[in-house]
Amino acid sequence: MDKETWNRARGWALWKALITYNGNKNSNKTIAQEPCNVINIIVDDYKSGKIQ
Repeated sequence: MDKETWNRARGWALWKALITYNGNKNSNKTIAQEPCNVINIIVDDYKSGKIQ
């Protein structure tokens, strides 16, 4: 896949992870952990230069 497609996919994943995390952070810590992991992966990709 081209870079733009990957960036759109990461954007969608970040959006979904943020919504899921926010909806569960106070009520279900177990469910909130997975979107938190996704957010961290995307942030790490950005910091490492995979996302430009």
